[in-house]
Amino acid sequence: MSRVAVITRLELVRRIRNRSALVTAFVAPLAIGVVFGVLIGGAGHLKFTIGVVDGDHSPVARSFVDAVVHRSPSGNDPVHFRELASQPAARHAVDNGDVDAAIVIPAGFATAVMERGRTQLVVLRKPARPVSGQVAQSVAGGFGNRVNQVDLALATVSSIRPQALSQQLVEAAQQLRAPLATRDVAMGAREVSPTAFYGASMAMLFLFFTVSFAPRSLMADRQQKILDRMLATPTAAGDIVAGKVLAVCALSVAGFATVWLVTSVVFGADWGDPAAVVVLMVATVAALGGVSTFVSSLARTEQQADGYTGAVTFVLALLGGNFIGPGQAPDVLRRVAMFTPNGWALRAFTDVSADAAGVSQIGRPVLVLLAFAVVFGAVGIMRVREGVEQ
Repeated sequence: MSRVAVITRLELVRRIRNRSALVTAFVAPLAIGVVFGVLIGGAGHLKFTIGVVDGDHSPVARSFVDAVVHRSPSGNDPVHFRELASQPAARHAVDNGDVDAAIVIPAGFATAVMERGRTQLVVLRKPARPVSGQVAQSVAGGFGNRVNQVDLALATVSSIRPQALSQQLVEAAQQLRAPLATRDVAMGAREVSPTAFYGASMAMLFLFFTVSFAPRSLMADRQQKILDRMLATPTAAGDIVAGKVLAVCALSVAGFATVWLVTSVVFGADWGDPAAVVVLMVATVAALGGVSTFVSSLARTEQQADGYTGAVTFVLALLGGNFIGPGQAPDVLRRVAMFTPNGWALRAFTDVSADAAGVSQIGRPVLVLLAFAVVFGAVGIMRVREGVEQ
């Protein structure tokens, strides 16, 4: 067995016996990733119940109530409607949480529309529930726009041929369907799994700390005079550095793979093509390992290395979007994320998960990650090696 392999095996045994290393590599990213995924995933599947009050009892109002209350919603429809008897009943229902918000069609609504007067719908909502209020406001706005369109059409007919305007024409205009409709078409192969996204995100976050074990271990060995005894043997400084780096990289890949397997099997998270996921894992470990090694090489003590690694980790996590859900980052942050290795990795993992990208489609992010690994890793390892040889 080569000297590098022996050092790698000894370092792995040393890390496995260290409970803090196991927590950093396996337990923490899995636990936090699952928590984030479950919380954000639940928030992404909110359902709202909107109350509707027909205080006008006109055909116009009745058509709206029948359209929203008595329709047949699908099981995945986030908005459900419930007819309420009066505005006081709607206030009571909103206050007690029986409905999330309510829309009230006031008495005289249709008459005001027919006479070209001013009227308004009433939306009841609680300040503590801004999203449900916005949903009710949007529904009411859609109905109001429809009424305004009919009113504009009738006003146009009246200005051209006043004698053609009749009750039958009004009722026919009110029953006409809008000529333009919208349809939601998903461009990706599937929705991004929040558990998969945050599993990968948290695994990257803790990778910085896991990979930094190598330079920190060398600093500890120097302080304890272990390095002097190792260098007194035929073992070269390069062999020592390579063995420790390989050990922590193997530990990092194992931790990343554990997060992937557990979230996939236990929580049903769909990460995408397994081959692409494995390639991205290795490239991500290499890139973050290179950056972490370079940062740690700037320190002179273990305490400094911990401080430098922690600061750089959270700055890159914030800039790279590790704490922001998929597709929620503003444009500025998306552009900034392209200057970070974790930003490229997250983008690639999202493409694999949502767009069913394979190995051939992730070539560019993989090359960028490997460039981070080569540039920062080479400089970091060279500095660490020089420190060992001194």
